[in-house]
Amino acid sequence: MDRLEILTSPVIPKELFVHGFPTRAGGVSKGKRTSLNLGYRWGDEPEHVAENRRRVAESAGFAIERLQVTRHVHGTRVWVVGDATPEPPEFDVLVCDRPGDTLGAFAADCIPIVLADPARRVVAAAHAGWRGTVAGAAANAVRTMVERFGSRAADVRVALGPSIGPCCFEVGGEVVDAFRAALPPIPGLIVPGPKKDHIDLRVATRALLERVGVHPEHIDDRPPCTRCDAERFFSFRRDGLEGGVHMGFIGVRTNGTAAR
Repeated sequence: MDRLEILTSPVIPKELFVHGFPTRAGGVSKGKRTSLNLGYRWGDEPEHVAENRRRVAESAGFAIERLQVTRHVHGTRVWVVGDATPEPPEFDVLVCDRPGDTLGAFAADCIPIVLADPARRVVAAAHAGWRGTVAGAAANAVRTMVERFGSRAADVRVALGPSIGPCCFEVGGEVVDAFRAALPPIPGLIVPGPKKDHIDLRVATRALLERVGVHPEHIDDRPPCTRCDAERFFSFRRDGLEGGVHMGFIGVRTNGTAAR
């Protein structure tokens, strides 16, 4: 495939934070995982995944040995990196203020979300499928940044990574009911489809972030759809367990200039 490609967001200050969302290009994995699969769990060769992660770290400019990741379980539990890690290490939200550590959130249709506070130099990474979205994984990241590190929600910048769009996210009635129970009527949240309704996870995530005080202009919520673009992205709905996994990442730069 083509050379490695990492998407970034204009709302995250690049001089302070290393961040990005790699596409599937530029790695060494084979088959439906061609080529930059970044997850070990679904059966890829471990050496392929290790090399793919190394390439991302080298291209983005962070230390691979300080990449912090955990297993995701579609919940909202938060690990503050540096705190003791209970067993099993299963968290969908990671938060950190240590320069040099890079947080990763895996996804293959779910939303990898990265958050940054330029004022307090705090970062977070979250994984949110429909369950995590409804339960408030992204909002939980903001709350932890505020409560543990003194961030102001209005200062936090949030970027949503490549994920399944409303064009492709057809759901059952129980999922629609869960979103209706969690959120007031919002234009575009529930999209009628030819057979079943579709949900726009991005609309829901924005609403929940704004509810906890994130400034609307600080939310980048229009990533590409993973299921639509097989050339650039993995998709669980399209490829199943034979497919690959993406990773959104973010960290505080060790040489960042002062926030203003």
